[in-house]
Amino acid sequence: MYSTIISSKDLSNIIHEKNVIVFDCRFNLMNKTQGYENYLESHIENSHYINLESDLSSPVTKHSGRHPLKEIVDFSNILNYHGVNNNTQIIVYDDNNSAMCARFWWMLRLVGIKNCAVLDGGYSSWVSNQHAVSSNTSFISEKQNIKYSYNQGLLITTEALKKKLKNNLIYLLDARDTERYLGESEPIDKKAGHIHGAINMPFKNNLDSSGHFKNKPELMEMFQEFRNDSSKDIVNMCGSGVTACHNYLAMEHSGIRESKIYVGSWSAWISHEDAIIEGVK
Repeated sequence: MYSTIISSKDLSNIIHEKNVIVFDCRFNLMNKTQGYENYLESHIENSHYINLESDLSSPVTKHSGRHPLKEIVDFSNILNYHGVNNNTQIIVYDDNNSAMCARFWWMLRLVGIKNCAVLDGGYSSWVSNQHAVSSNTSFISEKQNIKYSYNQGLLITTEALKKKLKNNLIYLLDARDTERYLGESEPIDKKAGHIHGAINMPFKNNLDSSGHFKNKPELMEMFQEFRNDSSKDIVNMCGSGVTACHNYLAMEHSGIRESKIYVGSWSAWISHEDAIIEGVK
């Protein structure tokens, strides 16, 4: 079974096996219908579409951040509807450096499903290697009735984060581009900058020039500073708890110890009036 990354070649070898389910997670934060439109036009054969906001997120509240976790009952219903069970090999992909599908991959980890892998290089890799695509959206799934729960040990709240930062008990890794981290640019959120004490680890640095993940030794070297210091938790964040999952995936793939996700991330942090912000003034 594949649990972190899978190549186009390896996926092509297993895609017709009965227990394999493929999900298309293409989504554009600036044009929210584009991903589904692209899916309808062409997708990996027999893949199902998953929407970042309607399938993987709950409605936004005052302090939730832009992409709060889907309610567990609703997320369970989505998995059951698509026929996911304990024997399923799940493959997820997108066309945005695996940033969107990594969120789905991580949420599956959050409910205890480890037989899930991200397609390395995404949809463009699949197409460039001339594997089968389709515009067919008619599927028959054997519905399931499994009850899932989120592993709260992999999450951290804003209040808990404040306490750990104050006591220097975490490495807080910010996956956003450096310009956003520094506060030089902020195209999405209402305030620019970063959380006091956060370390900038742009998720795009996990990839090579072709958009594929770097090899394990390269990734391990990137995260070496946080590898052996078990006295501190590793917490991943970004703008809204999406690209943070990319760093979580890269660490998992390279064998770095388990980390957490601050789902609310920057968009939740800045919703609090007492939030400590650093960056361009």
